Parts: sequence; structure tokens; C-alpha cells
Amino acid sequence: MALVLMLVPTVALSLITLDSRIGGMVDSMSRQTDFMIEQIFEQVRVALAQGGGDVPGALRGSQPLRKLLDSTVAFGPAVVAAQIVGSDGTVIVAANGDGEGQPELTLPSVTELEDQASRWLLFTSLPGLLTAKVYEARRRVEINGQPVATISIGVTTALIADRARHLLLVIVATAGVVLAAAMLAVVLISNQILEQLAILSRGFEQLAAGKSPSEVKVSGATELSTLAEKFNELSRQVRADRSRLDSANTHLFDVVRTIQDAVVLLDANGVVLFANKEAQDRLAPKNSSLEGASLVSALDAGHPLLALVQSTLAGTEARDVPLTLPAGGTYLVSFFRLGRERVPAGLLIVLRDLAPVIELETALDSSNRLARLGTLISGLAHQLRSPLNGMNMRLELLRHEAGEAGSKHIDKLRREVTRLDEAVETLLRFMRPEQLQLSDFDVNDLLKELGARVNSEKIKVDYELDPALPSVRADRGLIFEAVSNLITNAEQAMPDGGALKLASTLRGSAVELAITDRGPGIDREHLDRVFDLYYTTKAGGSGLGLPFAMRAIELNGGKIAIESELGQGTTCKVTIPIASNASAKSAVSTAA
Repeated sequence: MALVLMLVPTVALSLITLDSRIGGMVDSMSRQTDFMIEQIFEQVRVALAQGGGDVPGALRGSQPLRKLLDSTVAFGPAVVAAQIVGSDGTVIVAANGDGEGQPELTLPSVTELEDQASRWLLFTSLPGLLTAKVYEARRRVEINGQPVATISIGVTTALIADRARHLLLVIVATAGVVLAAAMLAVVLISNQILEQLAILSRGFEQLAAGKSPSEVKVSGATELSTLAEKFNELSRQVRADRSRLDSANTHLFDVVRTIQDAVVLLDANGVVLFANKEAQDRLAPKNSSLEGASLVSALDAGHPLLALVQSTLAGTEARDVPLTLPAGGTYLVSFFRLGRERVPAGLLIVLRDLAPVIELETALDSSNRLARLGTLISGLAHQLRSPLNGMNMRLELLRHEAGEAGSKHIDKLRREVTRLDEAVETLLRFMRPEQLQLSDFDVNDLLKELGARVNSEKIKVDYELDPALPSVRADRGLIFEAVSNLITNAEQAMPDGGALKLASTLRGSAVELAITDRGPGIDREHLDRVFDLYYTTKAGGSGLGLPFAMRAIELNGGKIAIESELGQGTTCKVTIPIASNASAKSAVSTAA
């Protein structure tokens, strides 16, 4: 019976897993097919707009459309055919020219495949999903409400069938191994453990019931004798442990006093028996001490904590309740009743600061938004690069044909196209993972090199470099580009000139670089958003510099932070881990 109970959930879980994986693969193929049809539709629309009303001629003569169909078959996952069919059922244009001018083949729709994958009773459709078939996804092309052509993409389920068969085999094998291991475990446990538990159970009952636990004598195998000896040793330690309980309680209170959460212990009358330093600072910073005082008298009459305390003492225990204190700060408050009686013997209150949690949630939300935006931007950037390269080539040809009269305008257009291409390249570098080229280097040399590149006569570069800094291990090119971006921002913040300070120091296991300007500073409402993609307060700014710098530094295991005050200037701090085999250099050189 036990094996049957183990087999049923194992088989059910296996079917659910198989259904989820197959459904996910079919859904992924369907989304990819829809995306490819959408791309072809846009190219068809462009070809028809340029064709002057001749639909077949415009589609056959469109080289971009043919190339797109060819690349769809060549690179599209599971795509075996891509064609455009006329309203009469004849293939107008197809990938690699296959079947052009011939009647289209009749294939089952992708919708049938999706219906099979979405059925609750998977075993009814599983045989069809385990064999390779070709399905068709279609979309009509209309002009003035009249269909003129149909986009058709044929996809095969060969890859899905292979993965499904492999997954089914793995699930069956895993289920067999789990059941065999369970059977073996049951046999071993029943033969070796149950007898020992039966003998020792009486000893545990005595230990739980009496103040002086009696010893248990077990004869027989060596293992049983050892277990009985350990139990007797535990019995002898009970009295010793009780004698140490008072001193342990004192130590516990000392530990509680040092933790970061605020902890308060009340008796049944609401008198504070214990309050650690965090509780004193958060709840009653002006009072001499909370301990020994009534909580009602120690706090203001309208304090929000008092209502929760009264509710908990009345019988409603609360956990993780968000609470904003009058002294400032938001906390998660939990109440623990002491004792099982209707009126508790006391109350333990724990207040946990929400600031680190909020900071972590903000960072996670920012990472998720950046990941979603990165997927969209990367796809868009790849789509833009080919037209930009084509425009650049056409402009070069047009420049030779236009002569000197139009060269000036064409050169300006080429510069704009080049600028757009550079912006696309920057986006791609920002969104895709970098292949780091790690090396050990001296950050002081890097700062000196960047400081020497400041060519404004109005800006004076000051150095505060620690000559004993160890080397760091990172991608020097990425760090160079990131810090160069920060120095450029500092220069732009001081258009009338000023002092630019470049400093370095050792912070634990990392080296900290500081770039300080004496510009106007950054308003606090903008300071929290300076690392957001495309966010900028500068006229003509792209909003990519600081996000790119942050990504480059974080890829190397570092951190970046910005401190700023209006009218005082801005400081950018960058921390980079030191090399594992690095050691501090002798401070014999002087600051530059």
C-alpha cells in the first residue's frame, strides 16, 4: 500500500512535468513563428507600397523580401518553409525559390499543435507530439480590405518530438530509481531502526516524565549498546544543563542587546522587562531607559505601537505588520504571546527595519526592468544596423554622383547615420554580456593617465593617490572607459572651470576611486535616478553614460555610488576588488 501511495504522486508529477515542458516548447515555437511572420509582413507591406499595384510583380521583384524569406528558413528554429501565396493559391515567392508558380501544399495549422499541447489529458495527445510533423502558420495580406496574398511559414516538430521523447525517458528512469531507492530504504529502516526505537522508547518516556532520568540498559549488538550509552550520557547532562540555564539566559539577553532588530519584552501588565539599544533608540530616544517603565507611559498617547500591543494582549497575535514610527523609519513588527493561557504571561515585540529590504527590492526591480528592456532594445538595435549600413553605402554612391554641390549635405547625412550606428553599437555593448579580459593593473596609473587627458585650461586636476595601493584584477579597458565617462561628466559640470580631484584609497579588500568636482551638484530628486537608462538632465545628453559605467564596473565585481549636494559639487566613488595575490606596495613614492 505504501509503494502504491508513493507511485501515484511520482507518476502524476512526472506527467505534469512532461506536460509543462512540452507546452513550453510549443508555446516558444508559436511565439517565434508569430515574430517571423510579423517581420515578413512588414517587408511585404514595404514591397507592395513600392510596387505600384502589381502585387505578384512587386513581391517577386523585392530582393529584401527574398533575403528575409531565405534567412527565415536558414536561421529560424524549426522553420522548413517560408513563402507568400497569392489569392489563387499559387506560390508567388518562396525561400530559395522552392515551389514558386506552383499550387501551395496543404498543411495542418499550428493551432492544432497548440490545442494538442494544451489538453489536460496529455496521454490522449502524447503520441502525436512524439512524432515529427510539419505545421503551417499563416497571415493574410489585405489591400483596402481585400485579401491579395497570404504569408505561410512551415515549422516542424522534430526538435520538440526529440526533446519530449528524451524527457519521457528521463522521467520514467527517474521514477524507477526513486521507487527502487524508496523500497530499499523502507526495508533497511524496518529491519534496523524499529527494534532500537522500541527498546529505547521506554527510556525516553522516563526522561520526559521524571526529574531524575533513569538509565537504560540495552544488551545485544554493539550499535544498540552505543546508542544506549549515548542516551544515558544525555540523561546525566540534563541536570547539568538546568544548572547552566540561568547563566545562559543572561548571555542570551546580552546577545539580544547587540542585534540590529529592536526587541522589547513586556510582562502581563505592560511593563518593559527588557529593551535592547535598538528598541531604546527607535521607540523612546528621549527617555532615560525603557526597562522598568510601563510602555503606555513611556510612549506618546497616539503612538501606533500601543494599539497593536492592546490588540495582541486581547488575543489577536500579529506578525510582520508594517509600521511607521513617529521618530521616522518603517518597520516590520511581530508580536509573540508568552504562554498558552487566554491572558498571556508576557509579550515579545520584534521590530525589523524595512530599509534594507526596500533597497533590495528596488535593486531587484531595477534589474528586472533592465533585463526586459535589454531584450527589446537588443532586438531593435539588430534590426536597425542593416538599414543604417545600407544607407551609408547609398549615400557614398550618391556623393560621387552629386559632385561638389551636394557633397556638403550628403556628408552631413553620413555623419548623422554614423552617429546613429555608434549609438546602436553602444546599446548592444550595454545590453549583451561582455567577455572580460582580466588583468592585474595599478589604478593610480589609470587615474594619472585619465587626468592627463583633461585638456581644459580652466580645470585644475588634483591628485590624492595612495602610493601603497595593491593591484586590482579587472578588465582595464572597461574600467578605463567607465572612469573616463565619470571624469567627462565632472568636466561638463564645471563649464567655467574649477578643481577636479582624483583620489584613491584602500577599503578592506577593495580599492576605492573617488572623482570629485566643484560643480552645481545634483538635486536629491534626480540623484536616485541618475543610473536609470536614458535618464538625463543635460541638454543633448543620451542618458547612457552612467548606466554603461555602472554595468562595466559591476561586471568586474565592483560598485559605484554618487554623493552630491547642491552648490557643493559631486563625488563618484568606485570600488574594485584587489587581485587575490596582490600585496600592498611600500609607500616610498610621493603623490603626483
